[in-house]
Amino acid sequence: MIALPGASVAGAASASSLDDAVEKAVQAAEEGKRALIVGQGAWKAAREAWGRLDRSGGNSLLVWGLDALEAQLAGTTLEAAVAARASLMEWLRPDQAGLRASAGKRLARRDLLRSGPAAVFQAVDTPLVTEPSACSRLTGCRLCIEACPYSALEGKPPQPDPYRCTGCGLCTSACPVGILEHAAAGDDPAWKYLGLLGAQGPGYLVLICRSDAAEMIDALRGASPAARAVLLPVTCPGQAGLRLLLAALGSGLVPVYACSSSTVKSCGVEAFEKYLETVVGDYARLTGVKLVFAPSPSELRKALETAPGLEPIGPRAKHAWRAAVETLKAKPPSARVETRTPLLGVAAVDPGRCTLCGACAYTCPTSALELVETEEGSRLVFHPDRCAPCRLCVEACPEDAITVSHAVDPALLAGDSVVLHREEVARCRVCGKPIGPLRMIKTVEARLRSAGAPEAAIERLYLCTECKQKAALGLISLTNSKSNGPG
Repeated sequence: MIALPGASVAGAASASSLDDAVEKAVQAAEEGKRALIVGQGAWKAAREAWGRLDRSGGNSLLVWGLDALEAQLAGTTLEAAVAARASLMEWLRPDQAGLRASAGKRLARRDLLRSGPAAVFQAVDTPLVTEPSACSRLTGCRLCIEACPYSALEGKPPQPDPYRCTGCGLCTSACPVGILEHAAAGDDPAWKYLGLLGAQGPGYLVLICRSDAAEMIDALRGASPAARAVLLPVTCPGQAGLRLLLAALGSGLVPVYACSSSTVKSCGVEAFEKYLETVVGDYARLTGVKLVFAPSPSELRKALETAPGLEPIGPRAKHAWRAAVETLKAKPPSARVETRTPLLGVAAVDPGRCTLCGACAYTCPTSALELVETEEGSRLVFHPDRCAPCRLCVEACPEDAITVSHAVDPALLAGDSVVLHREEVARCRVCGKPIGPLRMIKTVEARLRSAGAPEAAIERLYLCTECKQKAALGLISLTNSKSNGPG
């Protein structure tokens, strides 16, 4: 941590000037350490450090800023803002960012002597999979790959191409289970950061492009915001997914995008337009709240001087996705909304196909599907506020009986659960104990008969575990089992 003149931060190295702060930040980053510059002009110093690091092959994503004005706007102390920003930097993974060679880079002799061949490389805020094994289980999922307008992802788990990736964030928004994050951004780390700041509305969540942070923040000096404004610096505001936006809404925070038009053009207009169509479009249809875009410093100042008009409506949850769901439960849309971004799923079952085998329920990682077996029968229960929607159940179903759509249904969210299918229970032909759904056992029987299985094997389908053991020991005659029990 590096404190600029005028900033007093416990444990920080003091910089005698902005240039001294730049030098200290560059040195820390070249050693693979994170560097947070604190004080007025911090983002200008950070930008200078990024330029130096990009020229020498260092990782510019290791260096961030925190202007003292940010703490004032958030209504907290500088110490609290520093602790929250430092924690955010620790949660992120800038060391796992992609690298690409800059063929046209002009290198100074000093940079070549200092960094050698590494000087030709530049760090790129590429996406990474936080749980590769979970991604691999979603064998048929290609949503992140299909979401990228630049064909920058391929493979399973997906690997980014740093030469094509712009860091726009569309792929992370498309991940149905939230395990795809950018090296320098993520919905859950951002949500934890807001929690450390005690970010409850009414107020603003300013998603500020770090390339524009210096000018945007300078424009707010002397301004009189209508409410608290929590600044969340990212390499691209489009990295804020639907989960984070809805979670912020539940806390009474109106999202404001602070990103200049020139930065949008340099990062990719196609990605920006697709983000508007998918994430922003879903947010507007789900909430009726209009997002605020500030493509210039003056427009950001004007936006924050308007009353936000929101109050907290949802309980704070640990994870961004859960907080988003609680927000929708507290303030659901007026009608069912089919979303372009996977947030919640709505499961449906074909009763003519479903055998209640339980494969879908056993596979579901969030317990959104539950197989309930009682003396009266079996039923498949769906908990709509738990569905991710990963569609693992669709892949697991041997009968192709289940479908999952990306949708938010207020009628379903109003209740705790809904029964998708129910079946009469089959009972042991000897002792009468329930042994499972009757349709499932009849389906297995039909398959065994078509395969020419012996009658004794078919008869065992209708026995409980205990009676099967007795039959194996010759204590029960299968040929007479139908007459030996209550059948």
